[in-house]
Amino acid sequence: MKLQVRQRPICAHTGELQRSTKDSAPRTAPFSLSVALSRTRTRTVSSGRSLAAGCGSAPPSKPWLSPPNILGRAHFCRRARFLLRSASTRATRVQVSDQVSSRPSPTSLPAMEARAGARPDWHLSLGIWVMIAALQHAEAGITCARCPWPVRLHQEELQLTEESLRSVQVEFRAEDDTLDEVAPQDATLGSGRDQGSGAASALLRAKRSGPELAEFGGADVGAPGERGPALDGHRAGRPDLRWSREDGGASNPLSSSTFALTGDSAHNHAVVYWSGRNSSVILILTKLFDFHMGSATESTLWRSTDYGTTYEKMNDKFGLKTVLSYLYICPSNKRKIMLLTDPEFESSILISTDEGASFQKYRLSFFVLSLLFHHTEEDWALAYSHDQKLYSSLDFGRKWQLIHEQVTPNRFYWSVAGLDKEPDLVHMEAHTPDGNVQYITCRAQMCTEANRNYPFPGFIDISSLIVQDDYIFIQVPTSGRATYYVSYRRDSFIEIKLPKYSLPKDLHIVSTDEKQVFAAVQEWNQNDTYNLYLSDTRGIFFTLAMENVKTTRGIGGNQMLDLYEVAGIKGMLVANKRQDSQVKTYITYNKGRDWRLLQAPPTDLDGNEIHCILPFCSLHLQLQMSENPYISGTISTKSSSPGIIVATGNIGAELSYNNVGMFVSSDAGNTWRQIFEEEHNIWFLDRGGALVAVKMPSVPTRHLWVSFDEGRQWSQHTFSSVPLFVDGVLVEAGADNQIMTFFGHFSHRSEWQLIKIDYRAIFSKKCTEEDYQTWHLHNQGEPCVMGQKQIYMKRRPGNHCMLGVDYSTVLSAESCICRAHDFECDYGYERRSDGNCRPSFWFNPFTVSRSCSQGQNFFNSTGYRKVVLNNCTKGVKEIYTARKQQCPNRPPRGLILTTKDGKLTANRGSNVTFLVHFDEGNSMQTNIQLDFGDGTAVSYSNLSWTEEGIKHGYKSAGIFRVTALAENTLGYDTTTLFLHNNKMEGLFSPPPPPNCCIGF
Repeated sequence: MKLQVRQRPICAHTGELQRSTKDSAPRTAPFSLSVALSRTRTRTVSSGRSLAAGCGSAPPSKPWLSPPNILGRAHFCRRARFLLRSASTRATRVQVSDQVSSRPSPTSLPAMEARAGARPDWHLSLGIWVMIAALQHAEAGITCARCPWPVRLHQEELQLTEESLRSVQVEFRAEDDTLDEVAPQDATLGSGRDQGSGAASALLRAKRSGPELAEFGGADVGAPGERGPALDGHRAGRPDLRWSREDGGASNPLSSSTFALTGDSAHNHAVVYWSGRNSSVILILTKLFDFHMGSATESTLWRSTDYGTTYEKMNDKFGLKTVLSYLYICPSNKRKIMLLTDPEFESSILISTDEGASFQKYRLSFFVLSLLFHHTEEDWALAYSHDQKLYSSLDFGRKWQLIHEQVTPNRFYWSVAGLDKEPDLVHMEAHTPDGNVQYITCRAQMCTEANRNYPFPGFIDISSLIVQDDYIFIQVPTSGRATYYVSYRRDSFIEIKLPKYSLPKDLHIVSTDEKQVFAAVQEWNQNDTYNLYLSDTRGIFFTLAMENVKTTRGIGGNQMLDLYEVAGIKGMLVANKRQDSQVKTYITYNKGRDWRLLQAPPTDLDGNEIHCILPFCSLHLQLQMSENPYISGTISTKSSSPGIIVATGNIGAELSYNNVGMFVSSDAGNTWRQIFEEEHNIWFLDRGGALVAVKMPSVPTRHLWVSFDEGRQWSQHTFSSVPLFVDGVLVEAGADNQIMTFFGHFSHRSEWQLIKIDYRAIFSKKCTEEDYQTWHLHNQGEPCVMGQKQIYMKRRPGNHCMLGVDYSTVLSAESCICRAHDFECDYGYERRSDGNCRPSFWFNPFTVSRSCSQGQNFFNSTGYRKVVLNNCTKGVKEIYTARKQQCPNRPPRGLILTTKDGKLTANRGSNVTFLVHFDEGNSMQTNIQLDFGDGTAVSYSNLSWTEEGIKHGYKSAGIFRVTALAENTLGYDTTTLFLHNNKMEGLFSPPPPPNCCIGF
């Protein structure tokens, strides 16, 4: 099993469209996922076109690139925050075709917060979708996700036929736009993927099930009263759901303009970039991607300076024959742009410092597979080449210097501010000449052998290095149970402690951004479910939060973890759990300490009473996040609209994908209402003050629906005179404008159509004090949530006023008195039926850490630990908090002797590293003796001398009895192992250190 980390790049995003982890996530993670899909697939398949938005993308996959074992990276995103995030930006891509099967380039799937884009609330916070892609022969990996995106666990190879070559290329590139927040980065342990920093999110043309344009003519398609195939099939005149039409002749019509990308009708892929933040520039890169060649054969760069009203072709700025492949944006200065040419024609980089108005071309001696920008220094970037070399540039790509060769894809990171001393420090995973893998750090332009450091003393598993927030994760090679290590705030590495009964075959880091680590673990007996674990602040001791969290198979075989973190409300998660043969939806308000089912709405859309009694019947939600960042997915929340949850679901005994409807909660999941009978894409406008809905893109539409009262009433607006096949929507692209852009086409053979909509006319005024009301967060009437009473400000339902940029949601937060539900069970303890935490069958609560020496102190657990980030005070806090005690002097007990690689065989002459530790005893006053069984023995005065292992080389072949003895004044303990030494020649061990004695 591999520990997999996927890092998220920081890159500017189209408008506010970004997959971020939480709304407050400070970085963006661009990712590129390019998949060839058959045109005969479901509605998510397009008619041969895709539109990507974001900062950039990674280069196309090539036949000569060996596919990495695992594509994984998950993020904990609130907006998109469930992934191990990094302080830098990178973009990667995966290409699947019938020629290059399942070729995932290291991709940093970003948690994108569709704020400016199709998902204003993509909160991958724990809307986690831990994304791990396991290809053929892949080993287990760890991923982390930070957006309300699905935690992707595995991606399997697509079996494509010749028909697939006419299929669509879906390329996901997500960048975080730091308008209010920045998206965090994903991390996956054990995955070798490309990384690129300005990635773009792909918008694909979904397969159309409806007739062509000529069959609709100018008809008014999709009126709410229409049934059957109508676009918005809803009954009129329902008691709690009212509809009104406000078309072109109404008092508040939408102002729209349409622009066609003329001449690009053959182009089947596009990348859109909109920086937002006081910029009116939009860049669109369209390409004709040849699936046979695996590269682009034509490209066009379009640029708009008026928020998308008009566009200008830019090809003459850098040569009409130049074929561009990918677009990258500097995360710390959105005016700086990098364009890569397709290496099939030339290997060059185009640089712009004025948002694409002009470019400078520089030749490259290598092919850039992915980029990683520095999170604060706008001119610093790392480039990863097709031959596994890592380069650095300190002048925004004009000159490049080689850092290291044989670097693992997607396993290099910039320094983290506040933790690493040098801002230009680079963390990377590199291969040694003999095929082993090491964790190396060095400065970007000073990476000679003399200047390299090795923070972990030994070899690690390939694709297991993760540098995320305060944590660094690695996995060490073992032949038995997987062993993971963590370094907290750059301290020494300590082995991660899962319950002793846990035998993980797959582990994914879901989140690290809330002063603890979320991990999804698949046990040896699980196939389509994972267990969710939470750690202490240091990321060492993990306790079980929920068993058997369901996974969902997505497009191209992606496996998503059904876990979602609600944006704007700390500690609130929604998860789908498998119980026996049923799947049910649960919600928690205290980070998994307590879970409960969702109460179904009291009535349906017609006002008929629903007889749904807990626990036999409840509301169940689909928690899949769309792989297209411009489509809203099945669940949406936004931090600027706390308490509002919109999701697709069903009412019954279990989760079902039949007879589904759209549901909304205005009070953070306590009560629910049904708003549509069919699936819709729903986004938040005006920082969440209004909802906009568009029917799923199976047929063309001219209308959108807007609600100002959290889904109780909807008004219809016309955005196009001709029905449009909607491929995606970019919402709230700028902080100071009210612009929404629809991407699509009028027919399968038409050019890309970009419809810019200025929706400010639907608001009557700017909100004033009397337009707001207070809302108290609660959990079924309990006002203390995560240890505090929180009061929010919300616009009064029905007010058509605009919130504005200075809108603040939190009015006050008051700490509560600590009670039992503010504490969870500590490591080694489990909750019994009486609600108390008792020692587990495998845990001895009287065991003191071996690092505890006489004269020192340790914290003796009470069996409880406070939920991380819980703000309660006083009360039972003192009773439940661990107590400081002096370390007792005890005889050594639980002595364990192992080899560092976990094997009991070695080659003659090669070094064998032995590890010694014990569960109890005074580590500083216990003598350690080790007899190697060949007439040689060593003795150490205390255990600290053996922390890095004891090396020994055998000169002859045979089976040797190796014995360890630990002894102090109170007693002793001994243990033995047998080592089989083969005849192969090798190197002998170096002489022992001066502190040990030989031949005692």
